[in-house]
Amino acid sequence: MANIFLSYDREDHDQAAPIAALLERAGHSIWWDRQIKGGGEFGAEIEAALNAAEKVIVLWSLQSIRSAWVRDEASVGRDTGRLVPITIDGTPAPLGFRQFQTIDFSKWRGRTNAAEVKDLFDALGAASVAPLPRSKPTPIARKPSRKLMLVGGIAFAIAGAAALIWQYWPTNTGQTPTFTVIPADDSASSKQFAADLMTRIASINDPGGKDFRLVDANSGRQRNGYVLKVAADAQGGAGALSLVSSADDAMVWSTPLDLGGNDPDDFAQAASITAQRALSCAADALSFHREKIDQETLKLYLSGCTRFDAAYGTNSPNMSLAKLFLAVIDKAPHFAPAWSKLFAVESEDVAAPNDGHNALVKDIRRQLEHARRLGIDVPEEYAVRANLLPPDDFLGVFRTFNEGIATYPSNALLFRLRGERYSYVGRMNDAVSDTGQAVQLDPLSPANQQTYAGELAYAGNLAAGYAQLRKAERLWPNSETLGFARYRLDLRFGDPREAQQLYLKYAVVLGQNPAQAKFIEARIDPTPEKVEAALEPARRMNRQFPPFIADLAQALGQFGRKDEAIDLLINYPGKEWIGYNSEVLFRPMMREVWRDPRSIAGAAHVGLLRYWKVSGNWPDFCFDPTLPYDCKKEAEKYRI
Repeated sequence: MANIFLSYDREDHDQAAPIAALLERAGHSIWWDRQIKGGGEFGAEIEAALNAAEKVIVLWSLQSIRSAWVRDEASVGRDTGRLVPITIDGTPAPLGFRQFQTIDFSKWRGRTNAAEVKDLFDALGAASVAPLPRSKPTPIARKPSRKLMLVGGIAFAIAGAAALIWQYWPTNTGQTPTFTVIPADDSASSKQFAADLMTRIASINDPGGKDFRLVDANSGRQRNGYVLKVAADAQGGAGALSLVSSADDAMVWSTPLDLGGNDPDDFAQAASITAQRALSCAADALSFHREKIDQETLKLYLSGCTRFDAAYGTNSPNMSLAKLFLAVIDKAPHFAPAWSKLFAVESEDVAAPNDGHNALVKDIRRQLEHARRLGIDVPEEYAVRANLLPPDDFLGVFRTFNEGIATYPSNALLFRLRGERYSYVGRMNDAVSDTGQAVQLDPLSPANQQTYAGELAYAGNLAAGYAQLRKAERLWPNSETLGFARYRLDLRFGDPREAQQLYLKYAVVLGQNPAQAKFIEARIDPTPEKVEAALEPARRMNRQFPPFIADLAQALGQFGRKDEAIDLLINYPGKEWIGYNSEVLFRPMMREVWRDPRSIAGAAHVGLLRYWKVSGNWPDFCFDPTLPYDCKKEAEKYRI
């Protein structure tokens, strides 16, 4: 039987209790006791229960749709394909959850044979232990006629041939998926927005997306059976997109839209990019025929694929997104787009250490081997392999990325990740070049746009970095990914008062960091007392975990503590960790550190000098004509 997580608002306890009892009597294991929410460890316990659950049942009500807890838990269930929604008072699911069929328990009176109970157990069937089928009496065997044998043989041969054709049908059938855009209702605003959106989507150039065609609703040329429905309110402030099957009107994807703001045209353009990406994701699945991608698997893939771009840059692992793509692969093992996105997500997860890092590495190695046995060959595999290497193995990392780009010269992710790694060894111009190439290859990716903006700023071209970020913000107004990117730039380079507001806005999501809060205060008012107050939490963090020097090094550089910054490098205790920290060492606030020849001793100690000498690729600061020493001559003083 299923291990079930039951999510509900505390005020609905009396309605939740009989449902929990019903499930327990049926043999299911239920986690639903909300009394732990008064304790100090509730977050870890809830997360553990959510991760362990096979199904996440959410009880929607007038109270629960307003609950951040319930929405977060429902999001985990939705994003991992485990959500079973129930309404207990007739309240519809909130936006973002309406693509799932909600079971109506508002009129349930406890009868175990009620229709809604049957619907619930049917929804849990995939996670339940199915009963053994009853045996049937064996019919008396009769000798078939030769005619029946011949017909049956022909039928068997046709069925076998069809099965082989289906199994080995090439991924590219030569037919481009087609879609049409229609209003979701008869309102003039929805009709106008649908017409405008179709025009905008047709004009978008998306070299990083899957090809599809838009056709008129009355053309009769739609082959895949899905339409994009568009809704917009009369005031133009809100709307929604949904991809719906024309066969049974089943919704396979939906998203709310914000169409307001100071520049409605920007928001309309953002809506068209969202729609274009969703249709490109659908085209991935609809043009694949090696294995059948059923409607539920399509829902899973669309949920992950449409969230894929925004997942980057949040400073948190994307394990739920990885699990979602794994669920798609379980249904369609040869579906290369799901493997591509799985490896892309995991390449970023494994690049930053966390409590489950070793287990994650083992899982990813098993997945790489599984993909190899299936004959899966995707460019993102090189990103995973590069990031599985020891972080201080700069030579190996670049060799792997170079091999991947030589094999797949049009893959934006490989250029973006290699560009980021260039900044770890001081090759800032190459970092700008590669991340700029990633934007050229996939201009609709906010991850590419924000990384390029960051590398421009870190290379010292602040005006270009902020200009690029503003360009991205016009494409995706209110994007949280770009909000994080602006905070990171404002934190070190921009208006510190704006950085302070963004810190307060994103502190919970990014993780509260006292060192950054004090750093901003010292930038606003750089008195000696406030500078010391900014340095102390960064020093304390470094004492607690000496290999982590990112915040301390930047603070020392920002406030002119060059000698202490050089000592930090020369006495660095965890050289194997330098690959997690070294990107901050080459930002503009560290310029004076590298102008001191003693910094080369620090580079030798942490392993950077070995990369520079063996590869022959010296950092950009070595080519500064005003540098008061010769990098190569100074480097000869140190053995590597």
